[in-house]
Amino acid sequence: MSKKPNLTRNANIGRLTQARAEKISAVEGLILSPRMRKVLAETVDQPTEARREAIRAQFVRKSA
Repeated sequence: MSKKPNLTRNANIGRLTQARAEKISAVEGLILSPRMRKVLAETVDQPTEARREAIRAQFVRKSA
């Protein structure tokens, strides 16, 4: 008889949430800057692509 692993887990167990990501980063000594924390808080209910655009906009060089 071979044992088969039980693969009926909840899908949310493996999901990387912002809170989990912050904990992992804290262990590694990384923290969000106040500016990035503000951008993420302002875009919390927006789709992923809109959040990415908001983050990219923070790093675009302004032309003179």
